[in-house]
Amino acid sequence: MRPMRLDMAGFTVFRDETTVDFTDADFFALVGPTGSGKSTVLDAICFALYGTVPRWGGARGLANALAPSATEARVRLVFESAGSRYVATRVVRRDGRGNVKTANAGLQLMPAGFDVTKLDTGLSPEDLGEVVAGTPAEMEQAVLAAVGLPYEQFTSCVLLPQGQFADFLHAKPATRQQILVNLLGLGVYEEVQKRATERAGQAEAGLAAVDKVLAGLTDVDDAALAAATARVDRMRELSGAVGSAVPERESARAAARAATAALADL
Repeated sequence: MRPMRLDMAGFTVFRDETTVDFTDADFFALVGPTGSGKSTVLDAICFALYGTVPRWGGARGLANALAPSATEARVRLVFESAGSRYVATRVVRRDGRGNVKTANAGLQLMPAGFDVTKLDTGLSPEDLGEVVAGTPAEMEQAVLAAVGLPYEQFTSCVLLPQGQFADFLHAKPATRQQILVNLLGLGVYEEVQKRATERAGQAEAGLAAVDKVLAGLTDVDDAALAAATARVDRMRELSGAVGSAVPERESARAAARAATAALADL
C-alpha cells in the first residue's frame, strides 16, 4: 500500500484543512518538534483505512479524532495498492449530547490515471470512482481486500506504533509467518496445497473402495477367473449377433407392414 495524498480537517491537532501530498515521494521523513503532528499524520492514514488508531486503545477512543472544540473531523486518504488507486474517507461528528460517532465512511476504486490534484477543484464523491464500501460496516472487508492486511497486521508490520517495533520481531513464529504470507502474496500456494490435499483425499477414498471390493473376492482363483472371462467373451459374441440381427428384424417388420397394407387394399 502506497499513500498518495492525505486530506485532514478537524482531526486531532489539525483543526484547519491540511493536505499532505505523497505523490512524487518514493521515500519521506516526517520531522519537526514534539507536538507538531508527525504521529498524527500516520494516525490519519490508519484511521482512514480502519477507523481507529493503536494509541487510542480501540474504537472506544473515537473521540480522540476530534480537534479540541471541533464538532466534526474529516480524513480522506488516496492510496495505491496492487496497481489500483483507491480513496478512503471517514467523517466523525459530535452530536448535541456530546456523543462522538462515525457519520460517514467509504472506499472507492478510482478511475485509472485519475489526477489527485483534481481533488482541489471541489469534486463530489460521485466523481471519485466506483463505490466499493459505502458504510462503516462494509469498510472492514473492503479495506482488507484492497490492502491485503487486517488492522492487527497493518499495525504490526506497515504502520508500527511508537515503541512497538519489537512486537513484530518477538511475535510468535506462526504470527510472523502469516504476516509475511499476506505481504508477499503467498496465499496462492496455500490454496494449491488445499486443493492438492482435497484431491489426494478423494484418491485415497477411491482406492479404499477398490480395496474393499477386492477384499470380497477372496474366493476367486485362476479357474474361476478363466470361466468368468469366457462368459464375458460369449456375451460379447451374443451382443454382436443381436446387433447384426436388428437390421434384419426391422426389414422383416417393414415387409410385414407392406403385406398388411396390400391385404387391406384387396
